[in-house]
Amino acid sequence: MSAELDAGSNSAANEVKGFFERYYGITECLAATQIVRDTVAEDTEGGITTATLYDSLLETLSLIQGDNQEDISYLWVAKFKSGEILQNDGQVYGPADLDYTTREWYSLVMEKGGSVATEAYISVNTNGLMVTVASPVFVNGQIQGIVGIDLNMENLNQLLGSVKVGNTGYITLYDSNGQILFHPDSSLIGINATEANYSSNMLNAIVNKENHSAMLYTRSGTRYYGSTTSIDSVGYTMLGVMPEAEFVSYTNGVLRILVVGIVTCAVLLTVICVFIALSITRPLKRLDAAVSQLADGELNVTVDTRGHDEVSELGGNVARIVERLKEYIDYINEVSDVLLQIGQGNLAFTLHQDYVGEFSKIKDALLHIQGTLTETMLSIAQSADQVNAGAEQIASGAQALAQGATEQASSVQELSSAVQELSGQATDEANKAVEAGEFLMKIQGEVEKSNEQMSRMRKAMEDISVQSSAIRSIIKTIDDIAFQTNILALNAAVEAARAGSAGKGFAVVADEVRNLAGKSAEAAKKTNELIENSVNAVKHGEELTQTTADSLSVVADGTHQIVNTIHGVAEAYRSQAHRLTEIASGVDQISDVVQTNSATAEQSAAASEELSGQASMMREQVAHFKFEKSGEYIPPVSHSSMPEQDEFTTDFSKY
Repeated sequence: MSAELDAGSNSAANEVKGFFERYYGITECLAATQIVRDTVAEDTEGGITTATLYDSLLETLSLIQGDNQEDISYLWVAKFKSGEILQNDGQVYGPADLDYTTREWYSLVMEKGGSVATEAYISVNTNGLMVTVASPVFVNGQIQGIVGIDLNMENLNQLLGSVKVGNTGYITLYDSNGQILFHPDSSLIGINATEANYSSNMLNAIVNKENHSAMLYTRSGTRYYGSTTSIDSVGYTMLGVMPEAEFVSYTNGVLRILVVGIVTCAVLLTVICVFIALSITRPLKRLDAAVSQLADGELNVTVDTRGHDEVSELGGNVARIVERLKEYIDYINEVSDVLLQIGQGNLAFTLHQDYVGEFSKIKDALLHIQGTLTETMLSIAQSADQVNAGAEQIASGAQALAQGATEQASSVQELSSAVQELSGQATDEANKAVEAGEFLMKIQGEVEKSNEQMSRMRKAMEDISVQSSAIRSIIKTIDDIAFQTNILALNAAVEAARAGSAGKGFAVVADEVRNLAGKSAEAAKKTNELIENSVNAVKHGEELTQTTADSLSVVADGTHQIVNTIHGVAEAYRSQAHRLTEIASGVDQISDVVQTNSATAEQSAAASEELSGQASMMREQVAHFKFEKSGEYIPPVSHSSMPEQDEFTTDFSKY
């Protein structure tokens, strides 16, 4: 009975809530319309009736009131700027007629800043109970007016009067101050609950707007059960009332029905439980036996799937598990076999099982491994071929170096022969010098007469000697520069051989070579100047020699043989100097080539040995693998014959 009492109170509360929410919505929508906002914001000298949209506003108010005339007594708009209130019937109340700032709805709207409902009051026109619902009109964020509806509570009270709670129960309604808005006893409408002789517990629930279910209370000495429901949107409280006798009688009847029903249900439940238990335990035992066999690794089990209940569905799922486990065993066997093949180097495998569920990831992983390893191995095989080709190029370079070394050895032999020749000529010149000494002894007397002239000639010859010394110094400088140039050229060649295409070291050496070349040019220039000076000195010596020749005319006959011998010696020495220059140049060239060939040969030997070892190692590793024909690698035609491709796999050990 408590539930019925609560339901009646809640249902009536929802009716009241819906009633007020409807008119809350009307006032809020009307306050937000452009007609109302423009009217309350417009400054007009003649008041609200001279507003631009006055006619439209009045028509709107009349239409709304006409559609809801059973509930709405008046619909009005208050304009703050003029202090006026316009009603739906065209009546306008100005500041002289009333001060709206003293009205309850004004203070509530200004305080809350939103829609409000006033306390119930007695209309002076109809002498009936009324409530005003009001909403503010905002213009530029400020409240410039209020839209209000004066609601007639008669229809609402009739609606509440039709609500029955039980057989003799009823509904009562209280506003936020505890004033009775509706009661079947019309003499109580309009008075406060504190004056209606309620017991303290119910009075507190009404005043404090509390929610209670089937609370026992008294009013004027009579005992009732009541359920209170707070209507938060308007601050009202709804009370569902049922006399104690009816409430107790209904409760006792319900208890008797419940006892009989419980006993009957208990008996039926026992029978049903036994039947269900048997229908569940028997199939479960069979499933337990099947699952035990599965736990022991036995997959040849039969699962009973007869029936249409949950246990039969469970049996069907177990049967599916058995079938799936059998498929998984096939998966595992195939995966194990494929992994064994991969371990043995065979990448030309095929997966025959249709992998589903999580096992599809294993299939994808195996295929990915196959593709990745095949691509890697083929790449290694190609690299091995490239390394082999590089080794062949290095071997060719080594042969060229060997040939160059042979040619340089021949040049060294020729130079050796030339040196031996020069040695013989030097011996002959020594013999001639001995003969010239004998002749000079004979003409010693005449030579003494010519000492004075010879002294002058010696002075000139000393000048020539000085210039010759300077020439020799410059030539020494040129030789040093040439030697350094050769060393740098050698280093440049070594660096180029080591750096390959980079060639950074060669650039540094080449720059140094250019500096030395500049020094050589400068030395050559100085040498040219000194040679010219030497020529002049020689001319001066010739003049002195001519003077001396006059003095030595006496010994002309004796010195004739000496002059011839000296000429021969001079010619031999000039020839010897020319040959020695050629020998020096050849020796330098041989030194450059030999040193370059030596460094290149050492590097080529080391690189060739390393490349050969790496190529052999890569081929040995790749030879362990077999690949699918679609991805096989065929080496370039660099062998005497190619292996036949008559199978779907390629064995790299053939190559």
